[in-house]
Amino acid sequence: MHVVVLGAGLAGLSAAWELARGGAKVTLLEREPRVGGMAASWTVGPYRLDFGPHRFHSRDPELVAHLYELLRGEVVVRQRRSRIHLRGRFFDYPLRLSNVLNNLPASLLARAGADYLVARAAQRLRPRSDEHFEAWVSKRFGRTLYELFFRPYTEKAWGMPCTRISADWASQRIAQASLWDTLVKTVRPPRDGEVRSLAREFLYPARGGIGRIATRYAEELDALGGTVRLATALERVEVERGAARRVVGRTDGHELTLECDAVVSTLPWTTLLRSLCFADGSGLSPQARDAVDGLETIGIVFVYVEVPRPSVMPDHWIYLPGAELAVHRVSEFKNFCDASAPGDRTLLCCEITCRPGDARWSLSRPEAEALALADLYAVGLLQPGEGRLVDVARLAHAYPVYDLDYRARVQVLRRETRRVTNLVSTGRQGLFRYNNMDHSMAMGRKAGRALLSASDFESAAQVAAGVEYFG
Repeated sequence: MHVVVLGAGLAGLSAAWELARGGAKVTLLEREPRVGGMAASWTVGPYRLDFGPHRFHSRDPELVAHLYELLRGEVVVRQRRSRIHLRGRFFDYPLRLSNVLNNLPASLLARAGADYLVARAAQRLRPRSDEHFEAWVSKRFGRTLYELFFRPYTEKAWGMPCTRISADWASQRIAQASLWDTLVKTVRPPRDGEVRSLAREFLYPARGGIGRIATRYAEELDALGGTVRLATALERVEVERGAARRVVGRTDGHELTLECDAVVSTLPWTTLLRSLCFADGSGLSPQARDAVDGLETIGIVFVYVEVPRPSVMPDHWIYLPGAELAVHRVSEFKNFCDASAPGDRTLLCCEITCRPGDARWSLSRPEAEALALADLYAVGLLQPGEGRLVDVARLAHAYPVYDLDYRARVQVLRRETRRVTNLVSTGRQGLFRYNNMDHSMAMGRKAGRALLSASDFESAAQVAAGVEYFG
């Protein structure tokens, strides 16, 4: 069996690894000149760069053991620290009651408490559905805390009102279930076996940046006889009698045609479906074309700034919700792994969200440097004149946009993909799902196993599909 895998991110690499390990012939195509996708790393001078902050954590002990085995035990364990810069102060995130009490004036705290009680009473008298992000948060934390902590950052990062964002985003990305949950977790110690948040501890490669996971997969795949073709973009997937028969890519200006028995795609779902070429000329259904056109993604411009001192902050990252700031998050790679930067210098990564093609997406290097430095000075992380640009990178498909209609569109894409019996779309991009690294690896591995056993792909599609906090 020859399987063509599209995309060398963690989902594609883990699927290819499982397939090759199971005896399949595997060819993996990747558009970029390196493996890793969003979890790639690269070197600029003495620095190891990632696409923003990455961390591995999982409830699945087998997956954790797999990571240790893959990295040959070269893993560091870190205790997460992240904060929010708001009103000139730094708040711990996930929120801690004592920290909030110390940083907010008593009058504002009183209003927040009253709003929370009103919201809970209203919910008991007339239950309100989780119709969007604003409703989900407001009824669990009250309007004051929503306006203070949740709305500014979310609308800044997404570039749209919270009333147009699905409640799914809140349920998967907010650590506490409610203000009461925050209070309980502050005053009561954890019970035996209680998992309060996956965010407190995480794993990271001891060298090579987060991209070391991807390069180790590629090394293992090569040893198993698999083929990785970098700098090869997908042109089309040729479908005959309901099955994918050939994958056509383009590399160095020339077409590469691969006969195949199955295809695993981890490319953006919309890209995959647009690439399908049906021999009977049928094409995508009108509903699928509408769904493909309706799904949006958020892009990120990453600006990397060198600072001539050993450390800038104790945090792995800091959220910057202020509308007056262009940067929405700052991370320091040395806090993930000491090997990421020299001892006497450090590197900050500043993220600026945008829509691919807009003015911020098209920032020049001097413009990106000026915006990032101005914000770092404004929040007090750097002194004026301190810091210089090291690199600028861009990701067009960084966040899937969970608008109010995304679920219906995803269901249409799922049905359309099933028209091709030997095609599976998986991973973060392939399922339009804002999941974590461990989820992507689990998706890829399950998709590979399903192909090998000729079983249903649904187990891979259900990874990270529930209403649960992802950490």
